[in-house]
Amino acid sequence: MRDLGNRGFAMMYVLLLITVSGFLTVAILPRCVSWYHAALVQYETDCLVSNLRLLQQMSRTAVVYPANEGEADDILTVAKPELEFRDKFHQYRITRMGRSEAGLPQRQNLVIHSYPPAITVASSNAKGTIDFGRNGETKDIMTIAVCYENEQQRGKDVIIDIAGRIRVEQHHEK
Repeated sequence: MRDLGNRGFAMMYVLLLITVSGFLTVAILPRCVSWYHAALVQYETDCLVSNLRLLQQMSRTAVVYPANEGEADDILTVAKPELEFRDKFHQYRITRMGRSEAGLPQRQNLVIHSYPPAITVASSNAKGTIDFGRNGETKDIMTIAVCYENEQQRGKDVIIDIAGRIRVEQHHEK
Protein backbone atom coordinates (compact mmCIF):
# COMPACT_ATOMS: atom_id res chain seq x y z
CA MET A 1 0.00 0.00 0.00
CA ARG A 2 2.82 2.34 0.72
CA ASP A 3 4.10 2.11 -2.87
CA LEU A 4 0.74 3.25 -4.23
CA GLY A 5 0.82 6.35 -2.04
CA ASN A 6 4.31 7.29 -3.17
CA ARG A 7 3.38 6.76 -6.80
CA GLY A 8 0.39 9.05 -6.46
CA PHE A 9 2.53 11.71 -4.82
CA ALA A 10 5.13 11.45 -7.60
CA MET A 11 2.40 11.75 -10.24
CA MET A 12 0.93 14.83 -8.54
CA TYR A 13 4.44 16.33 -8.35
CA VAL A 14 4.98 15.79 -12.10
CA LEU A 15 1.53 17.26 -12.95
CA LEU A 16 2.20 20.29 -10.75
CA LEU A 17 5.59 20.80 -12.41
CA ILE A 18 4.04 20.60 -15.90
CA THR A 19 1.29 23.04 -14.91
CA VAL A 20 3.70 25.61 -13.45
CA SER A 21 6.04 25.38 -16.45
CA GLY A 22 3.02 25.80 -18.77
CA PHE A 23 1.96 28.99 -16.97
CA LEU A 24 5.51 30.35 -17.11
CA THR A 25 5.74 29.59 -20.82
CA VAL A 26 2.44 31.35 -21.52
CA ALA A 27 3.59 34.38 -19.52
CA ILE A 28 7.12 34.62 -20.98
CA LEU A 29 6.65 33.54 -24.61
CA PRO A 30 5.06 36.80 -25.90
CA ARG A 31 7.86 38.84 -24.32
CA CYS A 32 10.51 36.61 -25.93
CA VAL A 33 8.83 36.97 -29.33
CA SER A 34 8.72 40.74 -28.87
CA TRP A 35 12.43 40.79 -28.01
CA TYR A 36 13.19 38.73 -31.11
CA HIS A 37 11.23 41.14 -33.34
CA ALA A 38 13.00 44.15 -31.80
CA ALA A 39 16.40 42.49 -32.26
CA LEU A 40 15.59 41.67 -35.89
CA VAL A 41 14.56 45.28 -36.60
CA GLN A 42 17.72 46.55 -34.88
CA TYR A 43 19.92 44.17 -36.90
CA GLU A 44 18.35 45.19 -40.23
CA THR A 45 18.62 48.87 -39.27
CA ASP A 46 22.32 48.44 -38.44
CA CYS A 47 22.91 46.65 -41.77
CA LEU A 48 21.12 49.44 -43.66
CA VAL A 49 23.12 52.19 -41.92
CA SER A 50 26.35 50.31 -42.60
CA ASN A 51 25.48 49.91 -46.29
CA LEU A 52 24.47 53.57 -46.55
CA ARG A 53 27.83 54.63 -45.14
CA LEU A 54 29.55 52.27 -47.58
CA LEU A 55 27.54 53.80 -50.45
CA GLN A 56 28.45 57.28 -49.25
CA GLN A 57 32.16 56.43 -49.17
CA MET A 58 31.97 54.76 -52.60
CA SER A 59 30.28 57.88 -53.97
CA ARG A 60 33.12 60.02 -52.66
CA THR A 61 35.70 57.85 -54.46
CA ALA A 62 33.68 57.25 -57.66
CA VAL A 63 35.62 59.98 -59.41
CA VAL A 64 38.93 58.33 -58.55
CA TYR A 65 38.14 54.74 -59.51
CA PRO A 66 36.82 53.83 -62.97
CA ALA A 67 34.00 51.32 -63.44
CA ASN A 68 36.36 48.77 -65.05
CA GLU A 69 40.01 48.08 -64.32
CA GLY A 70 42.49 49.42 -66.86
CA GLU A 71 40.18 52.11 -68.27
CA ALA A 72 41.28 55.06 -66.14
CA ASP A 73 41.45 57.35 -69.20
CA ASP A 74 37.84 56.74 -70.23
CA ILE A 75 35.75 59.25 -68.25
CA LEU A 76 32.49 57.62 -69.42
CA THR A 77 33.26 54.46 -67.43
CA VAL A 78 33.36 56.35 -64.12
CA ALA A 79 30.02 55.67 -62.52
CA LYS A 80 28.56 56.79 -59.21
CA PRO A 81 26.93 53.98 -57.21
CA GLU A 82 23.35 54.14 -55.94
CA LEU A 83 21.23 52.14 -53.52
CA GLU A 84 18.04 50.66 -54.96
CA PHE A 85 15.19 49.13 -52.95
CA ARG A 86 13.57 45.99 -54.39
CA ASP A 87 10.50 45.41 -52.20
CA LYS A 88 9.23 42.55 -54.37
CA PHE A 89 12.39 40.54 -53.60
CA HIS A 90 12.79 41.81 -49.99
CA GLN A 91 16.21 43.23 -50.71
CA TYR A 92 18.17 46.33 -51.50
CA ARG A 93 21.33 46.56 -53.53
CA ILE A 94 24.14 48.94 -54.30
CA THR A 95 24.74 49.12 -58.04
CA ARG A 96 26.59 51.22 -60.57
CA MET A 97 26.75 51.37 -64.33
CA GLY A 98 29.73 49.60 -65.83
CA ARG A 99 30.59 47.82 -69.02
CA SER A 100 30.08 44.19 -69.91
CA GLU A 101 32.80 42.05 -71.47
CA ALA A 102 31.40 43.03 -74.88
CA GLY A 103 31.84 46.71 -73.98
CA LEU A 104 28.11 47.42 -73.59
CA PRO A 105 26.77 49.48 -70.66
CA GLN A 106 25.52 47.19 -67.91
CA ARG A 107 24.39 47.61 -64.28
CA GLN A 108 26.81 45.95 -61.86
CA ASN A 109 25.74 44.70 -58.43
CA LEU A 110 28.27 45.72 -55.78
CA VAL A 111 26.28 44.77 -52.65
CA ILE A 112 23.02 42.82 -52.34
CA HIS A 113 21.32 42.56 -48.94
CA SER A 114 18.22 40.40 -48.49
CA TYR A 115 16.03 40.82 -45.42
CA PRO A 116 13.27 38.57 -44.02
CA PRO A 117 9.78 38.92 -45.56
CA ALA A 118 8.40 39.97 -42.17
CA ILE A 119 10.56 43.13 -42.25
CA THR A 120 9.41 46.13 -44.28
CA VAL A 121 11.89 48.73 -45.51
CA ALA A 122 10.17 51.79 -46.94
CA SER A 123 11.87 54.90 -48.32
CA SER A 124 10.38 58.38 -48.43
CA ASN A 125 12.11 58.77 -51.81
CA ALA A 126 9.56 58.17 -54.57
CA LYS A 127 12.19 56.80 -56.97
CA GLY A 128 13.18 54.03 -54.58
CA THR A 129 16.87 54.87 -54.99
CA ILE A 130 19.42 56.78 -52.94
CA ASP A 131 22.60 58.37 -54.24
CA PHE A 132 25.15 60.65 -52.67
CA GLY A 133 27.11 63.50 -54.20
CA ARG A 134 30.89 63.85 -54.36
CA ASN A 135 31.08 65.28 -50.86
CA GLY A 136 28.64 62.75 -49.37
CA GLU A 137 25.65 65.10 -49.53
CA THR A 138 22.15 64.31 -50.85
CA LYS A 139 19.67 66.36 -52.80
CA ASP A 140 17.00 66.26 -50.12
CA ILE A 141 16.18 64.82 -46.69
CA MET A 142 15.25 61.14 -46.80
CA THR A 143 13.68 58.84 -44.25
CA ILE A 144 13.82 55.06 -44.47
CA ALA A 145 11.48 53.17 -42.13
CA VAL A 146 12.49 49.68 -40.97
CA CYS A 147 9.61 47.87 -39.22
CA TYR A 148 8.43 44.39 -38.35
CA GLU A 149 5.04 43.59 -39.89
CA ASN A 150 2.13 44.99 -37.87
CA GLU A 151 4.51 46.46 -35.26
CA GLN A 152 5.27 49.91 -36.69
CA GLN A 153 5.44 51.50 -33.22
CA ARG A 154 8.63 49.52 -32.52
CA GLY A 155 10.27 50.29 -35.85
CA LYS A 156 13.28 52.47 -36.59
CA ASP A 157 13.72 55.46 -38.92
CA VAL A 158 17.02 55.98 -40.70
CA ILE A 159 17.23 59.69 -41.54
CA ILE A 160 19.67 61.14 -44.07
CA ASP A 161 19.87 64.93 -44.14
CA ILE A 162 21.08 67.19 -46.96
CA ALA A 163 24.64 67.27 -45.59
CA GLY A 164 24.73 63.46 -45.74
CA ARG A 165 24.56 62.84 -41.99
CA ILE A 166 22.92 59.51 -41.18
CA ARG A 167 21.08 59.00 -37.88
CA VAL A 168 18.61 56.49 -36.44
CA GLU A 169 15.48 57.38 -34.45
CA GLN A 170 12.43 55.58 -33.14
CA HIS A 171 9.79 55.25 -35.88
CA HIS A 172 7.03 57.87 -35.85
CA GLU A 173 3.75 57.25 -37.66
CA LYS A 174 2.89 60.00 -40.11
